[in-house]
Amino acid sequence: MSGVLAGLKVEMRYLQHENEEQAKKTRELEQQYQAQSAKVNQLESQNTEMKQQYQEQAAKLAAELLTIKSRANTTENHVNALTREGEVKRVAFSASLLTSGSETLGPFNAHTNLIFRNVVTNVGNAYNANTGFFTAPVRGAYHFEFYIYGHGHPSHGAGAALFKNGDHVILAYEHQSSLAANAANGVTLLLEVGDVVFLRQWETTRISDTHHNHHNTFSGQLLFTL
Repeated sequence: MSGVLAGLKVEMRYLQHENEEQAKKTRELEQQYQAQSAKVNQLESQNTEMKQQYQEQAAKLAAELLTIKSRANTTENHVNALTREGEVKRVAFSASLLTSGSETLGPFNAHTNLIFRNVVTNVGNAYNANTGFFTAPVRGAYHFEFYIYGHGHPSHGAGAALFKNGDHVILAYEHQSSLAANAANGVTLLLEVGDVVFLRQWETTRISDTHHNHHNTFSGQLLFTL
């Protein structure tokens, strides 16, 4: 019986020693695991910081790119505006009645729009040869002149009036019973963008012209913008 007990004690000591060794290995493994976990967490933290840094840099670059694009667009718009402004500052036209042949217009019982179809100059394309209308492309001071010619007649003179947006502004009129009747007038107007200026032949008058002499003319130019 004592021998059995002695064997059990020896076995118990062996098992205790083995348990201690296992416990030691377990602690070592736990320490290694904790160390590895700490490294993993550190790498993840570093990775997160790097991602954040990259994101911040990307956002900064995107913001700078937008700023550069915005400045470029602003510069382009400014250049375009200056170009358009320079273009509209150059406005001048001159036109005569006929492109071919000869003709006597009138007399009419009412004021009748005149269309000067033979365009001599039309810088800025503000004059329309199909309608006879000059349309102001920019706010400014404009000067207009017109010359009217007709054959002398006992009952009918030669004349035309300048209108702004349908309102009578000035008249050029001459009556001679024979030979020729010549009339001219001019005016400087303050025009807003879109204002229309045109001529109407005065009622009961006669106007005569030939395509090679161009007696009847309508001219205008922008003096300065406002």
